[in-house]
Amino acid sequence: MHQRLMDFLADPHDGGSLTLHTFEGRDDQTRDGILRNDATGRWYVIQDGIPTLFVDGLRPDDSDFVRRYEARLKALDCKFAEPDATKSDDFTRIESERKARDEQAEDYDRMWSMKLLGYIEVPQYKKALMSETSSPLLEAGCGTGRLTHIFAEIAPEVVAVDMSRESLVRNRVRHFARTFNPVYYVHADLTHLPLKDASFGRCAHAGVYEHIPSRDLRLQFLSHARRTMKEGGTLMLSAYRYGWPTTMFEKEGEHEGGIPFFRFTPDELKGEVETAFSVEKFVANLGIYMSMVVARA
Repeated sequence: MHQRLMDFLADPHDGGSLTLHTFEGRDDQTRDGILRNDATGRWYVIQDGIPTLFVDGLRPDDSDFVRRYEARLKALDCKFAEPDATKSDDFTRIESERKARDEQAEDYDRMWSMKLLGYIEVPQYKKALMSETSSPLLEAGCGTGRLTHIFAEIAPEVVAVDMSRESLVRNRVRHFARTFNPVYYVHADLTHLPLKDASFGRCAHAGVYEHIPSRDLRLQFLSHARRTMKEGGTLMLSAYRYGWPTTMFEKEGEHEGGIPFFRFTPDELKGEVETAFSVEKFVANLGIYMSMVVARA
């Protein structure tokens, strides 16, 4: 993890400041270590250069890390709590999707439909996000990196967040030393973004919104995204559309592995985005399967 990422990170529980403790690393890079909220005692793992910041109900198993660095953690007064066995329905669905995303990360890069859709999407995404090019960009749901290099071409820095660690690892390997500008990776849930307020001028959220498992959580993501953006910043969001010919398919359900999806009518998608942003442009049919919203913070 590059030291620069500290300028963006915050505690996902309360937005509190975090202190970096490096266990292994050199210069301005941390390979293994923790981020600690000194006010509350909460701490978060950095492993192989990727910080993991989830709220308690979604925290992944870090027992191997604890065993490896138990003495260092005790010296920092880090408490070891057993995972909470009781979870809300939303948290259960998020955890199920995270597991499926980890398992399917390798397959995702082979999907021809994603490659084909990219020819239609990419020019629209770049145009939507190039009203200014000097500010950091948040890629909220970066996956295995299908679009990360595109965003790194038009932003001086990209903070790429995803719930799937396997996807982040593949993304990093895919783009190591190849992206035009630096990309910093964060393992986290989009509905509890561990990022500081007013940090980004732009947010790209491409083909992810439809998989957030409930309307309440989607609105929670939008609220977090708005909070992390500077006044007047640009949100580019694309999601499954519900309009001919996609009306031939289910409006909502689950993909393989339990990944939820929802197809939006124009009014549904615009209505949700407008709870946190001001919609400036709406593309109802982007490559048949998607719609795109461009909105202002």
